[in-house]
Amino acid sequence: MNDGGFMDISPLNPNLVFYTGNVYDSAYFVGVSHSSDGGETWEHDTIGLGTRGWAVAFDGVDENRVYVGGDSAYSYPCLLISTDLGATWTMSRTGLSGAVNVLMTIPGDSQLVYAGTTSGLFMSTDAGATWEITSLNRSVKTLVCDPNNPASIFAGTYGYGVYSSTDGGTTWDQMNDGLACNKVLSLALRPGTENTIYVGTEGGSVFRTTTGAGLAGSPPAAGCQSPTAISPNPCRGSATVRIDYELGSTGPVALTVHDVSGRLVRCLETGTRPAGRFVARWDGTDGHGHTVPAGVYFVRLSAGSTVSTGRLTLVR
Repeated sequence: MNDGGFMDISPLNPNLVFYTGNVYDSAYFVGVSHSSDGGETWEHDTIGLGTRGWAVAFDGVDENRVYVGGDSAYSYPCLLISTDLGATWTMSRTGLSGAVNVLMTIPGDSQLVYAGTTSGLFMSTDAGATWEITSLNRSVKTLVCDPNNPASIFAGTYGYGVYSSTDGGTTWDQMNDGLACNKVLSLALRPGTENTIYVGTEGGSVFRTTTGAGLAGSPPAAGCQSPTAISPNPCRGSATVRIDYELGSTGPVALTVHDVSGRLVRCLETGTRPAGRFVARWDGTDGHGHTVPAGVYFVRLSAGSTVSTGRLTLVR
């Protein structure tokens, strides 16, 4: 390959590695390479579409599904999807604009894909078939999400610094305090009690900051515990999820389930509850008899003015 691109390791199988770059032979072509043994051996291919590849991401559920992004004629988007680990490719860019700089999928979710382009951040909720731009319309170079809360996303932009979202990309806020260079090229996140975010910039060195981990909202009040006792988790098949929580005082309570975009999926409990321990159950449906798809969901406990959240993965 003549030019570098991007590399990704499957979150489902660490032996699967995919790389994309560019090959030039009187015109640019997408070059792809993949390894099925952790990098010991590689298979190479060239996609003769007159495009360049800059980004790659494995699907969050299907280890054979891979996304490659780049540009065609330097400005038009290129979004390629393979369902057989690179043996064949299909172009899919309906609603997408700008050269694709970065792609991001969510482990446990087979439908949600993010694409950072020179025109902004786009989101697909149908596995890349169609795309819609979010409210972030800056040139996005890099993306990262909190692995314990995928609705918490950070985007590095070229010339406008770092943006953060706590609702899966619906709304965004800048977080550039102390950032001396706003031309962001790379982001990395180290999870913990407080998340540490590292920012690589163009000619401005590397910066870091810490943020609170978990979904946005006020911290739990004393005696109001996050619904972390969620079992089984991951939940497989048609099993029913048990959710344990505890209240320190009498008051209004709402227990709800949300998807990674923040959309309400199911209201499990609402009303006034006394202090004590409680158990709720969710059968994996939306309350209207429809089974929800596999993916990452968030169980949110609202007690008075406080909100706490637990993470749940459904595997079908």
